Amino acid sequence: MAKKRPNLAERKWMQQVADYGCVACEIDGLVRPAEIHHVRKHTGMGLRPSHFDILPLCSVHHRTGKISVHLGKEAFVKKYGTEEQLEKQLRERIETWNAIVGIF
Repeated sequence: MAKKRPNLAERKWMQQVADYGCVACEIDGLVRPAEIHHVRKHTGMGLRPSHFDILPLCSVHHRTGKISVHLGKEAFVKKYGTEEQLEKQLRERIETWNAIVGIF
């Protein structure tokens, strides 16, 4: 199955999310560059989640660390919360930031 390429609005959102930095590292008091993790909400393994349902995670918290969404999901959720909780918090922060910047 071919991956659906993001449209302009999706690319803009994905860039803002990636620019935010790793949300897990932020909780740990660190700042690290992020890659995009697609949050699977009510989708099967063969279905691509929306490009708007994403989290910024460093490679360690995304796919290579013992506490990561792909290798150590239970430990990740215990330490940082669910992907849905993190996504909601991130969306609120970015939307608040965009509203503030939009004033100027």
